[in-house]
Amino acid sequence: MPMPILIPAHPAPNLRPSSIVAQGLLNPRGLCLQSDGSLLMAEAGSGLPDQSFSGRISRLRPDPDMPGAYLPPEIVADGFRSMNLQARMLRDEIMGLSDIACGDGRCLVSQTNYVEGSKILDLQYRPPEPVFNSRGNLNSLCYHPVRRSWLAVKPDTNQLVEFKGDKEERVLFDLPDLGLGQEAVPVTLVYEPATAAVLISLFSGELHSDPARRGIDFAERAGQVIRVWLHSGRIEVLIDGLQLPTGLALSQDGQVLVLELCDRLLQPLLPSWAGECLHGGFARFSGRLLSCSLNTGQVTLLAQHLDTPSNLCLVPGAVLISEGMGLTGRPLPTPDNGVAALSGQVRRVQLP
Repeated sequence: MPMPILIPAHPAPNLRPSSIVAQGLLNPRGLCLQSDGSLLMAEAGSGLPDQSFSGRISRLRPDPDMPGAYLPPEIVADGFRSMNLQARMLRDEIMGLSDIACGDGRCLVSQTNYVEGSKILDLQYRPPEPVFNSRGNLNSLCYHPVRRSWLAVKPDTNQLVEFKGDKEERVLFDLPDLGLGQEAVPVTLVYEPATAAVLISLFSGELHSDPARRGIDFAERAGQVIRVWLHSGRIEVLIDGLQLPTGLALSQDGQVLVLELCDRLLQPLLPSWAGECLHGGFARFSGRLLSCSLNTGQVTLLAQHLDTPSNLCLVPGAVLISEGMGLTGRPLPTPDNGVAALSGQVRRVQLP
């Protein structure tokens, strides 16, 4: 088995030009490029107590007068449940709509809903209708063209699951715990055409070893990207030493783009939290985008100072990043010792 790519302490910098192409969003998550150049975008919602159904799906059309820019989002469907898990996690986490994937002539959306049951929705209907049902947290979604099925990962049960036809959810893999006994916590998966395998980012779960650090008790640099062969059950570690990896994308030239949510954890949102300006578990504005070459093993830093980045979407000449996770509008500490209101945005990073 080949040795995994190990993330160095200081990856070689090749910081790329970037710009904000959409802002004022409510926890943007999955983005999916359409054949006409437009984007479909899922927003989990605001997480505010009086906005329990603020999740929505929007379309972003290219700006004809400005290459690389987009017109304001057009709402395709809204009214989806948004859930604030701060009281449970002690971190700033909002769940609801999570990802959009297209394949076999369809576009499907994954939705986590602990109240009415999680679903995968088909966007060909207005409003979108559920075509599959699940329990627990449905996160990243992708279409597998060889199996002609839909795959998703479930971070709360550490499973890779499959949906096909009109059948019930099928568990393909129960992902094993990581090296310190913590749960794997799969976040994102992508199909790898060269191998017909899937790549999955493993966030790495809490250690639960120190009650005083509840909410932020994570091992340093314990995250991974694994490759899973579905036909044989083989699993190999492809990239190791990541800090809370989230989004993944695979370029045609063998580069794995991977997001790290933040560089450390601090200031959990305890039950006594009353709106003070805190990081909320994840150090704000400390995320980054890495490029890992499957051919050479070289790791390059493409973007830094990202605010809790969660999802990636490749577009011609660039990659789009969803940023700004948490309770919309709450005060955040900024790197220059200022304060900013939490707001979601999409960043475009030009690729080499």
